Amino acid sequence: MTKSAKRKFFIQGAVLTAVSLFLRVTNMGYRSYLSMKIGSEGMGLYQLILSIFMLAVTLSTSGISLAVTRMVSAAIAAGRRETLRSLVARCFAFCLGLSLSIALLLFFFADFAAARFLGDVKAAPCLRILGVGLPFMSLCTCMKGYFLAVDESLSTAAADTLEQVLTIACTVLLFWKMAPAGIEAACMGAMAASTLGEAASFLVSWCACRKSLKRHTPRKREKCQGVLRGLSHIALPCTLSSAARSLLNTGENLLIPKELQSYGLGYSAALSQYGLLQGMAMPMLFFPSSFLVSFASLLIPQIAKERELSHKKAVAYISGKAVRSALAYGLFFAVLFAVFGDSWSLAFYHSESAGAYLKVLAPIVPLIYLDVVVDSLLKGLDEQFNSMKYNFADSFLRVTLVLLLLGRFGIESYVGILFFSTIFNAALSLRRLVKVSALRLSLTRHVALPLLWAAGCVLLGQRALARLPIGEPLLQVAAQCALCGGLFALGYWGLCRWEKRH
Repeated sequence: MTKSAKRKFFIQGAVLTAVSLFLRVTNMGYRSYLSMKIGSEGMGLYQLILSIFMLAVTLSTSGISLAVTRMVSAAIAAGRRETLRSLVARCFAFCLGLSLSIALLLFFFADFAAARFLGDVKAAPCLRILGVGLPFMSLCTCMKGYFLAVDESLSTAAADTLEQVLTIACTVLLFWKMAPAGIEAACMGAMAASTLGEAASFLVSWCACRKSLKRHTPRKREKCQGVLRGLSHIALPCTLSSAARSLLNTGENLLIPKELQSYGLGYSAALSQYGLLQGMAMPMLFFPSSFLVSFASLLIPQIAKERELSHKKAVAYISGKAVRSALAYGLFFAVLFAVFGDSWSLAFYHSESAGAYLKVLAPIVPLIYLDVVVDSLLKGLDEQFNSMKYNFADSFLRVTLVLLLLGRFGIESYVGILFFSTIFNAALSLRRLVKVSALRLSLTRHVALPLLWAAGCVLLGQRALARLPIGEPLLQVAAQCALCGGLFALGYWGLCRWEKRH
């Protein structure tokens, strides 16, 4: 990768990370606003409606972006730019046909789904309104894959930002001007605003896509063959994996409180323990990974191009660099959570209760963050089927262990299940990546040294911060990340420079 390409890669990754953080923060604010307007009962109905809709979204969009990215990257790498318009058009036609079919099913079975799963037939119009947005979402996913392949992912970020802002603005305007009566009407308004935001996002992406195709394709055009076969080969395993994992994860979440009651806890106590672990500690644990997700998505077209050109050394170099960086990043936050878990819990939830779980789960943080990057690398190397197998096996194993252990040993056994399943999934995925990319890892240089340096930086930062009069928990967390993270980044950069020379 050239210096200019590296610079562009990091600039895009930084912008996408900033947008991702903006979307997460505004989404939390949006949900807070909705809860004030429609109450806990309304939010419950809102979440149940979304849970059904997300299955339709998974079937309509899962794997599409990856398939388009891979096929466009392959066409560019092979010098077949004259086929890009035909390729994108056929992907559009596939996405439109698939999403319209699922939207029609959602439209005709909305009454049944609302009565059977939501217990409220009045919620059926909400599902129908959301169904209108499915084609827009599917086509946007297709364009996202194209933008990733041609290194123009900032167009996707702009469209996502517009969608979020427009959705929130329309919802606020609706409640301000109309004040919907009843939670069903209020939910319907929120869903209508969401669909409008998706339509606006599609229009922005479509205009950007047309201009991009003019820049990246010659006047001469040729038909692209094998698009449907490529979509089936790449997208189908991802769709099946996502749908299966979604169903298994839903089953796991429903089983945990039930099994805790079998262990002997009351209903409120079971929900409390489940909420502390899954609802509070896990979101804090995953929050820093948002920085990795953006860069990981950019790795897919990069490594797909090198694979298509049979550049084995480049594949090994990119894979090794990404895996080592993800490991170092995860090791730093593992130490940070182990030392400062209580202050993070105070900052986010004004309670130290979730901090205990955050400290206990800290050792698996490097493997969780590593899996984000390894999964993207495997997809770029045409290993999505193996990735699907590992993810499905992991989800199935967790559900089985929850059924076998949780009712006998309580919440402590679930912590053990999280450790076991994370190690299981990471070991299989990393083993496969090592085999197909020929990357090399050293336990001493890439695990032990970064871990020791992370521990030193965090402990040094803890001493320094103890002398500063910072009382606000959020400011404490910011200071911890800035001071300890700065020291670690400086030392890790020096370690990488030393490694290059030796």
